[in-house]
Amino acid sequence: MAGPSRCHLLVIFLLQVTLNAFATPTLEGPANVKDCERQFTEKCGIEVGNGIFNNGFLSDDCCRDLVKLGKPCHDTFLNTSLAARHPSANKAQTLAKGEKIWTECVAIDNSDKHETKPVKECLEKFPPTCGEQIEKSIYRGTVVTDACCRDLVSWGKSCHDIIAERNHDVRHPSVNKAQALASSEKVWNLCAAISRSPASFPLN
Repeated sequence: MAGPSRCHLLVIFLLQVTLNAFATPTLEGPANVKDCERQFTEKCGIEVGNGIFNNGFLSDDCCRDLVKLGKPCHDTFLNTSLAARHPSANKAQTLAKGEKIWTECVAIDNSDKHETKPVKECLEKFPPTCGEQIEKSIYRGTVVTDACCRDLVSWGKSCHDIIAERNHDVRHPSVNKAQALASSEKVWNLCAAISRSPASFPLN
């Protein structure tokens, strides 16, 4: 029986090269981890890690960068961190948290395409540090500094309400909306009182 022709061997070789080129890299392959790391800032890598393992805050900007990076890299970071840095963590819960963060980040990224002009204008007023403080205060009961309270009041109640509703719908849709907005109102009232306090104004 005659062996395969040179033409057939060439076709098989080219097919194998094509399949290798488009093959999905393994989640824990070191080269894949390095490729992902080169495309992601250390700051956002820390934010994502803290968001998954320490219930930390993940900014809108890092969410957008994570989505741009892609789901395979997100899964790679998660699996690598589980194996190398958090081997004692509950794997099922951690993977579920990672999936939740990915879903939230996709929602944030998608919301950018549909944000109304008032939302965009208000988001531009909120610097990330104070925006994070206010959001944490609404959803976790943490303290807002006097400086951020003064900034919040200077931005106005309408912007506070617009961002509070936007953050609920995009970032915290599973939280009871009425309770979230009531907490938002409480934060506003507290900051308004702080901004009216003589002690909150710098001395000349």
